[in-house]
Amino acid sequence: MAELHKDYLSETLGKQAKHDVGKALDLVPFLSKRTRKIRGNFNNVLGEFVRGICNLKLDLSTLDKPELTFSPDENTEEDQFIWHIVQQVEFHNEDDKYDFVRFLKEYLFNKDSIKIIHPFLFNYIRVEKKDQNEFSKYGEFMNDVLIRDKEKFQGIFKNNDTEDILTELIINQNEIIKELNVKESKYDSLLQPITNLYEEDILFLSNYKDYFLKSFSLLTHFYVFMYICQLVIKFESFSKADFGTLNPLYFTLEWERLSRRRKAVDDLNSFKFIKTKLDHLFPHIHTLSQLSHNKANIKENELNSTKNEMRVLTYPEIKQLVEDGSLDEEKFLSDLRDWMRKYSTIFHKEFKEEYTPLFQNIDQGMEELFSLVNKGTSDDVSKKYGGNLEDLGANQFIKSRGSIGQVLNITHEFLILLTAVSVKTSRIPLNQLFEEFEKRGILLDRYSKSEVVHALDRLNLIDKKSDSGDAQYVKPIL
Repeated sequence: MAELHKDYLSETLGKQAKHDVGKALDLVPFLSKRTRKIRGNFNNVLGEFVRGICNLKLDLSTLDKPELTFSPDENTEEDQFIWHIVQQVEFHNEDDKYDFVRFLKEYLFNKDSIKIIHPFLFNYIRVEKKDQNEFSKYGEFMNDVLIRDKEKFQGIFKNNDTEDILTELIINQNEIIKELNVKESKYDSLLQPITNLYEEDILFLSNYKDYFLKSFSLLTHFYVFMYICQLVIKFESFSKADFGTLNPLYFTLEWERLSRRRKAVDDLNSFKFIKTKLDHLFPHIHTLSQLSHNKANIKENELNSTKNEMRVLTYPEIKQLVEDGSLDEEKFLSDLRDWMRKYSTIFHKEFKEEYTPLFQNIDQGMEELFSLVNKGTSDDVSKKYGGNLEDLGANQFIKSRGSIGQVLNITHEFLILLTAVSVKTSRIPLNQLFEEFEKRGILLDRYSKSEVVHALDRLNLIDKKSDSGDAQYVKPIL
């Protein structure tokens, strides 16, 4: 019996000479083309994300066409939604009804986006049909990698308790919100520290309704961005990667001056390193999906299943299976050599002679397979696939600083949010604040730390009075 399911891989990838993850779950929601739709539009995926948490579906198809519109051309789903609400209210005359329609349009919508005045309204954020495929992928991805205990979060987003009649009228539209069965996971979660931190921070913020409504999108956006940045870093370390901790990256504050000597500009822990490795993301994912098709991870009879539900093993996990005997080392390496020869005939037709693997051990074997997959992947596909990360972080967590280039960025709004979730309810020493930042993947050099202290001091959040003399503490924000 094969240790690596090379025949399955040969049949699956050889049918159309196209990379396929086989039975493996996906790892990121990126497309092999770069649409740039996510750039500046992250809020649009929140509806899919929250409905996934709550196991709900938004269905506007049954709404009646509005009788009152501002022009003959208006008949959008927003108009239909407003009209649906208006129909449930009694009016003395048509003028009052018209005024209420106009009020709701201004009160409830900002251009085409619904204003979130209550956590339940995140369920009402719709996705246009043309964006459905891509944004739904993000929603599913976020559900699978950021949330472990959905029930805790359902209490936030399914709770329809209100403090006023108008909000109650708006959110209690049961006809357009329908219950769904729990969906199976489509994405594998490889970074438990991200999940733990996200759940901790979101549950804390949910205690402060007004600030939660303002900050939920930004904090979620950050953790999605950081998750994929961490994957890029971990994959480059192959079997030496530690998926139990984060590798902090140097960020700078949006308003501070930069020079080329700053670590955030040119360091192994800067965005410059991430950017140089983005083209590797696609081949790393397919290398791991191929290596994960082994007998210790999936049985041969399970390969006939129509579902993609196989865990994607990391490089350290695959090495561990070999070292602890779950995979016979000699047989697995032999199967890997056979698979690499077959792979080269599918994706390297320019080879005039049979490919000869050179590796001697599992570490070398994994890296050589990656090299082979990297060469077998279209440069255009790799570039567009990895470039999706730049679009995800653009104008929020990635900022272009002229001739210096792109750096990881902290806005004033994000600094306050980051401080709020780091400090929580009791003051902490200033040094501990920066440790909390690092725990979330953010490194600051001494110049940026000084800017943070000045910014927080201006907001009266630095407490210099303590039992230890001049030690500085950061006060809670919320």
